[in-house]
Amino acid sequence: MRVSWNGADQAGWQVLDVAGVDRPGLTTARRWAEAKLGALRETDLIDTLIVVGELLENAFVHGGGPRQLRIHHAHDPCEVTVAVADDGTGEPKMRVPDHGGGRGLLLVDQLSLDWGVSHHDDGKLVWARVGCEED
Repeated sequence: MRVSWNGADQAGWQVLDVAGVDRPGLTTARRWAEAKLGALRETDLIDTLIVVGELLENAFVHGGGPRQLRIHHAHDPCEVTVAVADDGTGEPKMRVPDHGGGRGLLLVDQLSLDWGVSHHDDGKLVWARVGCEED
């Protein structure tokens, strides 16, 4: 995990405002991400959507709720960066899974090339880069 990220200034970001969305509303955000990433192979799309879902869920549980979902699809090499902004100040930590959870960041770690967090005055941005191939 890295603790900084400077990708927000890149052109080509797709941004969805999800501030105030309740847990069932996260489904709409996942569908939005799926629509934006339709050019990916099915297996890469599934992996990326798992990462999207876990980052959104973690922001909901640990960060006071997500504010924004950001997606950047680079083509050479094929790579998708997913970033979720929230109001939380805590550091994301992988933990030992138990019956109550703890699998989210483990999944993100396994499915992504790299992931990390960038802290800002108004919260944090947790991001992950997922490798892919296009159809």
